[in-house]
Amino acid sequence: MARKMVPPFPEDTNFVEFGRPAPTTYYDRDNNLIHRGSDSAAFLKLDMDVSRLNKIHRYLWLVGRPTNARPLHRQKMIERQILITEQADLHMVWHESRIFLKPLPDYIFDYEVWNSTICNDAALHASSCGFLLSYVWLLRHPSDLKIALDLGLISPKINWENWIIFVDTLLSNTDYATSDTVNHRYHYGELRLSRLNTIYRILHIFEPKRFMLGYLPRYNRYAVFFERNFRWVVIVFLYMTIILTAMQVGLATTELQQDEMFQRASYGFAIFSIVLLVFIVFSEVFLFSLFFVFNFIATKAFLNKPAKATKASINTGQTGANSVV
Repeated sequence: MARKMVPPFPEDTNFVEFGRPAPTTYYDRDNNLIHRGSDSAAFLKLDMDVSRLNKIHRYLWLVGRPTNARPLHRQKMIERQILITEQADLHMVWHESRIFLKPLPDYIFDYEVWNSTICNDAALHASSCGFLLSYVWLLRHPSDLKIALDLGLISPKINWENWIIFVDTLLSNTDYATSDTVNHRYHYGELRLSRLNTIYRILHIFEPKRFMLGYLPRYNRYAVFFERNFRWVVIVFLYMTIILTAMQVGLATTELQQDEMFQRASYGFAIFSIVLLVFIVFSEVFLFSLFFVFNFIATKAFLNKPAKATKASINTGQTGANSVV
């Protein structure tokens, strides 16, 4: 018999009065405008959706450690820029000096929302519990709460005394050691975006759209893409130029002119340098053409998308992919 799901805190824990739990309208991953109407469950599923990470859960050990995320003050100490996202599957994902964090929605503190909606869906319950757990990691000190308030990550109605009472109650009423209590995504803390993109592309190598975009596109201009992915070429050619110059000087000396092995090495390295240069230029042209064609086709498909489908989704409240934009 399935275990009955209950809110992770008792009814009398509501220490702040919040407004309605969900917006009147929202967008799905296909950029369709959805009218919520009286159905809050659909929005909550979208808002807490981490299904993309669940599908590649077996590979997450390559992306991050199965441990707690660093608190916010620590993120500041290592000079990370905190960026706001409304996608749960980007929460605690980092790239270079930036980390994405999803703000704590007001409805997550509402006992009635949990009791009437979240507890009726096992996947939603696990995702919501996991999301709350992530903020237990992130807000460990008063300084963390101050950072969260300054960035709008948590309601300004919450103070440190409220928060520690809530966390104490939450951990006392929830067995986070149980595997099905929290979504598997939250068995890991911070996840590296570059590795997520690589894994996502490899697993979707035969799906052009997912392969091209990856888990999260990092480039909005061709110049940025080539600058970040081919900057190493300058360093390579700098070293190659030094080596070729040294070989040229060596061949001008009497000793090395008679050295057959050195002459073969110089010949081979010169040919390798020419081939490498041609290969890199060809790769840049090929990638540019590939991205240009893909973006052209995607733009045409978007322009040709029937307007009736979008209108129907607004009127009926139907949803597309289970994720938030």
